[in-house]
Amino acid sequence: MKTRRLFACMMSAAMIIVACSKDDEPTIVPESTPNSTLQVKTGSGDGETVSYPVQVYVFQGDECKAVQTIGDEGQTLSIALEEGLYSVYAVGGASHNDYTLPTQASATPSSIVALQSGHLHGDLMTASATVSLVDGGTNTVTLGMVRKTMLIQGITISHVPVAATAVSVTIAPLHQELILDGSYDGTTGTQTIALTRQADNRTWISTDETHLLPPSSQPASISVNITIDGTTSSYTYSSNNELAAGYIISIVGSYTEAVGVTLSGTITGATWVGERTISFTFDENGSSGNGGNNGAPTVGSTYLGCYVLAVDGNEVTLMSPNETIVEGSDVNVTPALANCGVAEVTGWAVPTQVQMQLVEAKLLSDDASLNGQDYLYRESDHSLGFRRLGGGENYWISASVTVSYHLRPVAVVTL
Repeated sequence: MKTRRLFACMMSAAMIIVACSKDDEPTIVPESTPNSTLQVKTGSGDGETVSYPVQVYVFQGDECKAVQTIGDEGQTLSIALEEGLYSVYAVGGASHNDYTLPTQASATPSSIVALQSGHLHGDLMTASATVSLVDGGTNTVTLGMVRKTMLIQGITISHVPVAATAVSVTIAPLHQELILDGSYDGTTGTQTIALTRQADNRTWISTDETHLLPPSSQPASISVNITIDGTTSSYTYSSNNELAAGYIISIVGSYTEAVGVTLSGTITGATWVGERTISFTFDENGSSGNGGNNGAPTVGSTYLGCYVLAVDGNEVTLMSPNETIVEGSDVNVTPALANCGVAEVTGWAVPTQVQMQLVEAKLLSDDASLNGQDYLYRESDHSLGFRRLGGGENYWISASVTVSYHLRPVAVVTL
C-alpha cells in the first residue's frame, strides 16, 4: 500500500509539472534570415574617377541595417538582407583618418560626417538610392557619385609691395560639415589660405590644392589680406553664385599702387557641371565684377582689373589702370605698352581718336587736375598725335620738338 501511494504521488507530481510546463512554455519565434542580396557598385555621373574609400550605409526606415566600405574601383559589395524597401547612402573621399564617421549603431540619414580638428576636407562625394529587394532576388545598384566640394587649385598675387610680411586669401561664409544624405550643416565656416613669398619678393603664391565645402549663403566673399608694418589691409570681392561645388577655382591677382589690389579670378567647371569664368577687381573703393554670367560687363564697370570704356556686342574696350610717360620727338611706344598693360589682357595699344575721347572723359572725371595734360593717340594709319585734355583739340607730334606725353593704353577683348 505504501508503494502504491508513493507511485500515485509521483504520478500526480509529474502531471502537475507537465501541466505547468505546458501553461508557461514561451513561444519560440524563429530568427529572421536574410533571403535577398543587395550588390552595390560606384560610378560618377560626371565620368570622373570616384573618390575612395566610399562608405556605404543601408537603411530600412531610420534603422541602419548595414555599413560597408568600397575600397577601390573594382570592388562590389554584396550585402545579405531581408526582402523589403531600403535606402542606400554613400560618402566618398571620407577616410577614418580625417573624418569621424557614424557607426551602424548611431547612423541616421541626417548623421554628420564630421571633419576632425586640424584636418582639411578631401574630395568629398555623395550618392543615394532607394532599392526594393524581393525574396530570393538580387538587386544590383550603381551609385552615381556627385562632388560636394569646390577646389581652390592655386592662388597668385603679384606686384605686392616688398614691405609686405604676409599675404593670405579668406573665403566665407562656408558650410562646415557634410551630412550623410548629401546635404550640408553649419553656415559660418571660413577658410584662410596663406601664400608664400617668391624669390622676386613681389609675388606671393599658394600651389596647394584645397577642397572646401561651398558657400552657405550668397553672395560669398573672397578677401585678400596684405600685412605691412604689422597692419593688415583686406580687399574683398562679393561674389554671387560663383563659388559652387564641382568647380575648380583659380585666383590670380595683381597689386597696383594707385588703386590697391586688382584681382582676376577664373572658375572653370569640370565637364559634368559646365564651364564658368569669373572676373572681379579689388581696389580702395570697393570691388566689382562681371557677376560670373556669360553676358558682357557694362560700361563704367571693371573687368579683369581694367575700366570698361565701351561695349559693342561681345567686344569690350578696356582702359588700363596703369599709364606711363613717353618722351622724345621720335616716340617709341612699344616698350611703354609692355610696361603699363595688365598681364591678364593682351593686345594693348595706343588709343584711337575715338577711344581717346572716352579715355579723356574718364580721366577728367576721376582727376580734374589732369586738365591740360597731353595724352598720345593714334590715327588710322598708326601715326601718333596727342590730345590736350579738356581742350577738345588734337595735335600732330612735331619732329623738331622734344615733349613729354602721357600714355594710357587700351585693349579690345572679345568675350
